[in-house]
Amino acid sequence: MQDIFDQFFGGGGRGGRGGSRRRQGQDLQTRLTIDLEEAYTGAQKQITVTRPETCEDCDGKGHPPDADSETCPECNGQGQTTRVQQTPMGRVQQTATCRRCEGEGTLYDETCSTCRGEGTVRNEATLEVEIPAGIEDGQSLRMEREGAPGENGGPNGDLLIQVSVRDHPDFERDGDDLSYNHAISFPQAVFGDSITVPTLDGDVEVDVPSGTQSGEVFRLEGKGMPRLRRRGSGDLYVQVQVVTPESLNSEQKEALEAFAEAGGEEVDVEEGFFEKLKNSL
Repeated sequence: MQDIFDQFFGGGGRGGRGGSRRRQGQDLQTRLTIDLEEAYTGAQKQITVTRPETCEDCDGKGHPPDADSETCPECNGQGQTTRVQQTPMGRVQQTATCRRCEGEGTLYDETCSTCRGEGTVRNEATLEVEIPAGIEDGQSLRMEREGAPGENGGPNGDLLIQVSVRDHPDFERDGDDLSYNHAISFPQAVFGDSITVPTLDGDVEVDVPSGTQSGEVFRLEGKGMPRLRRRGSGDLYVQVQVVTPESLNSEQKEALEAFAEAGGEEVDVEEGFFEKLKNSL
């Protein structure tokens, strides 16, 4: 509401020039792409951004320190112009920033040759960014006061960094959980086995019980992604896929056919043959 009074009634008693208020600079945005492993452990990354910065030659004023000056004749040094308008509600006084002096109240006979009177120049800046463990694709980080410079001595804006996480060739992410597909052989599914499964924190051993079906899922608690700025981690879900052998010798075919005909009951084959089958497939 105060801004409305300022606009229509000349500042509502605040006084001062319209362009002399301290204003925070604009927020800037950039992007950063990381690997899933970096999202898992957290990382220190460097980014280079091109951003406006206060001109050092004129200290952001837009004119040389020794430039001659004169009072703006448009606003008589007030930095604001006033216009009175007749409305059905009566006479309304509208105040706006002076266009000629841009609210300064003063005109200068020179402009800064470095920034051409803008008060800012565009420079490259290299910054260190702390990537927290557990960050997700599409989330943003905020670096305070690393944005555009403020006006009239106001603070800088912030720099917002949108993080993209690359797809991983082995793991698929769903929030804090990961999923992984692992192929097992037919004998491993029939007889059971211990398999080695990769995680983002190293390999682990997983027991596959006998009679495991293709598509069955095993949950590895706490082997997923760290929870962002919280304790604990998600889970890793391992889905096993039984790989059917493409070629069998005559003995292997005979044993499997006998096993299928018996419906899982005891099969009269050579002693130790299933162990040989397990090792050969």
